[in-house]
Amino acid sequence: MNNKPTLILLPNRDELNAVLSEDIAKYLNTALNKYRAASLAVSGGATPADMLTLLGKKKLDWPSIQTLLVDDRWVAADHQDSNQAMLNKTLFSGLAANSRYLPLKNDASNVNDGQHACEEQLAELTWPLSVVHLGMGNDGHTASWFHDAPEYPMLMAAHEQHCTAVHPSAAPYSRISLTPTAVLNSERIVIQVFGKAKRDVLERALAKDADYPISLVLHQQRVAVDIYWAP
Repeated sequence: MNNKPTLILLPNRDELNAVLSEDIAKYLNTALNKYRAASLAVSGGATPADMLTLLGKKKLDWPSIQTLLVDDRWVAADHQDSNQAMLNKTLFSGLAANSRYLPLKNDASNVNDGQHACEEQLAELTWPLSVVHLGMGNDGHTASWFHDAPEYPMLMAAHEQHCTAVHPSAAPYSRISLTPTAVLNSERIVIQVFGKAKRDVLERALAKDADYPISLVLHQQRVAVDIYWAP
């Protein structure tokens, strides 16, 4: 099986947001028609905000769609740096508010303790996920897979884990993140990238012997990957 990623180039960010939101809705509809249920894992940060707002307005059977984040910072849900707070302002500001949402962040006092409860909840979901939406940092990280985190060397060995606690050195906050095993247990992966700097990192990450975190997704042969890029 040759699942070389497909690069979809759009002329501007508005058009990318429109095309990607429409494509994700199409994939979710396909799953709904086939299984009567679907699931969507999305990334946080500034890049996907406008796309998620558009997606949240799509007329889908949202009560039959399970939504969750790919990763989140271990902060309160109303914290300005919480990915969940971003979802509330974007995806969940529309019809998608009626979806079934599973937060990665829980009430545990720290991420290490919280990981266990999160793992139990994730294990109860129906797998594979229908669509996983990823972003990428300028350092080539995706989800909360950071090279400088002590957990990074074990990520690919976490075959039974759906999530992991992450303690990056350079990035703020402890994190909870889906593992590569969970992300790759999906039917479709879409990656959203803006700007020349990230395009350059992406090209390096696609090289045969690249060791960027995003390369774990780009080089695998299990799941189809579409990369959406705009300047």
